[in-house]
Amino acid sequence: MSVNNKNVFVGAPDQASTTGAILTGPETDVIPETIDDFDFDGLDDSGYVNEDGVTITPSETTETIRDWALNVVRRILTEFDGTVAWTHLELSVGALRNYMGDDQVEVNEANAEHGTQTRSALAGKVRPVKSWYFKVKDGERRIVVLVPHGQVTERGEIPLTASGAVTLPVTLATSPDKAGNSIYIYTDDGVVAGAAAA
Repeated sequence: MSVNNKNVFVGAPDQASTTGAILTGPETDVIPETIDDFDFDGLDDSGYVNEDGVTITPSETTETIRDWALNVVRRILTEFDGTVAWTHLELSVGALRNYMGDDQVEVNEANAEHGTQTRSALAGKVRPVKSWYFKVKDGERRIVVLVPHGQVTERGEIPLTASGAVTLPVTLATSPDKAGNSIYIYTDDGVVAGAAAA
């Protein structure tokens, strides 16, 4: 197979003027066949992510079986874990809910006297399991990462400084779906086949 620069993707976010590139919704075991089968309507948005982007980390543990002469004869996969990590660059309602937990954020909508107001509470409570969608766009190339069952299990420090943004770092733990898969990655290289000759 020859090399093809159309298969080189840059991991820039696919965000519109009104939504960010990370969306959440209810857990799902309905897995799209292709990248064009996604419907992002009705999902919750969490806004900007900082310049470090999103990192997907697979982790596997194997057990080695040796024979009498101590030669390795097999390796058995004993554990798999996949995590996704990023840092929210906004204190939006969506970002706060991802970091604090949905039930830990109260919202008063904007009115003629004040803007949108939130009250968040840090507590030792488990965050909810949701589906997560990470959208990437590089010109005509697209990537969608789907986590059908994901839960924020680690939260980083919240910096309050005069020299930088207030950020909310999180790590998402993933669980397998009915097919045994934890993270799906969909791509479209953006190269459309030419029309058939007349």
